[in-house]
Amino acid sequence: MQQMKQEGVQPDIRTYTSFINACCKAGYMLRAGKTMKEMEAAGLNPNLKTYTTLIHGWARASLPEKALKCFEDMKAAGLKPDGAVYHCLMTSLLSRASVAEDYIYSGVQHICAEMVESGLTVDMGTAVHWARCLRKIERGGGDITEALQKTFPPDWNSQNMLDEIYGVEVSDGDDGGLVYDDEEDDSDGDFD
Repeated sequence: MQQMKQEGVQPDIRTYTSFINACCKAGYMLRAGKTMKEMEAAGLNPNLKTYTTLIHGWARASLPEKALKCFEDMKAAGLKPDGAVYHCLMTSLLSRASVAEDYIYSGVQHICAEMVESGLTVDMGTAVHWARCLRKIERGGGDITEALQKTFPPDWNSQNMLDEIYGVEVSDGDDGGLVYDDEEDDSDGDFD
């Protein structure tokens, strides 16, 4: 970008966002943040794509607190989060939720409430992924599980979906038994 500027070509929002994306993918998050400030100093306001890119970068860097801060900055700038922003942010928070820090739990609940208020639901693949993350956090369910399931698709509670999440396979045998993915199949029927 420096070369562009030296040649008299002023970067636009797409150029800055692309550069921020490249920084994020390379793990240069400090440079990505500095580029955002340079963009603002040049009189260009970050758009939804710019913020989503930066939030995703912080998520990839396993820094959900920075992703949350960027999310709040985006809303303070008057931009309305879309499904991609919520997906990225929630996935980041859930991946770190086993750390058991209060800001992560409150962040998950806050984001869920916003999604419900906006009428957003996630697709089934995302619901399955998030449910698997939840199993590591709240094995028997809890406040976070209850809040998050409000963002899941309406057919979430179908038996096939529950079987997929909890790793249940229906065997083709005559007994119609269930085999859990994390259990060994005991072919002699002896469970010792």
